[in-house]
Amino acid sequence: MLFFKRSAALVAMLTMIATGQNKKLTAEELIANHIKTIGSQEAIASFKTRALTGPVRLVRLIGTAAQLDGKGVMISSGPKFIYVIRFPTTEYPFEQMVFDGERSATGFLPQGQRSNLSQFLDQQSLPLREGLIGGTLSTAWSLLRLEEKQPKLEYTGLKKIDGRQLHELRYRQRKGSPDLRVTLYFDETFRHVHTVYKFEIGARIGVGPDDSTRIQESYYTLSEDFDEFREVDGITLPHYYKQRISIQTSNGSTMLDWTLKVSEISHQEKVDDQTFKIK
Repeated sequence: MLFFKRSAALVAMLTMIATGQNKKLTAEELIANHIKTIGSQEAIASFKTRALTGPVRLVRLIGTAAQLDGKGVMISSGPKFIYVIRFPTTEYPFEQMVFDGERSATGFLPQGQRSNLSQFLDQQSLPLREGLIGGTLSTAWSLLRLEEKQPKLEYTGLKKIDGRQLHELRYRQRKGSPDLRVTLYFDETFRHVHTVYKFEIGARIGVGPDDSTRIQESYYTLSEDFDEFREVDGITLPHYYKQRISIQTSNGSTMLDWTLKVSEISHQEKVDDQTFKIK
């Protein structure tokens, strides 16, 4: 009888352990663990501004091979954000993306056109308005401003991304069109390492003498990758930041990478509101 009692107790204990290991995280628990990877609440709150710089390399991955080296500057102050990449060419001198606390904007090229990246963020301004672009590199980071943003969050478990098991969190803005799908990914330590923004334009009938002309679906994806986490002024921030845009339309495919290697981060800069204007 004693043996059976001990066996029953052992089974109960093992069941409790297994249940605890398999317990699914909530979105709130995931975010709380994530914030701890940045630093203490006191350390995070102590920095109102952040400025960082570093070299940027642009690489065209589909189409005519191309590579271009430039410099990136990212500045944030509370919810305000600007990221500028400059290149030494007259045809493609810069990328600019800004949120001034109320409105977002992206820059035009000298010919009056927008780049692929600028056009994406002009059509889908949510990543800038919600403080998602730049992730934890920005003081505007949305997951530090949940009371203000009040997004709809859904934790969907572990997903295999590029050979890694990552925690997946779906993000939807509180109000507005849901046509842009936003998914955030966190590694086993709960550091934010990847974001994907996707939207598509459905097939439609073209305009022309033959009204049966069909324009195929178009797919647009912007992703962000973060790596090389190091401590700066008591908080841990990534020093590798890559944006990738992928476009598939009836006219062909495009894929471009902009990779920033952060060389300097400062929390001492005095930032004027005029900083957050498209120039």
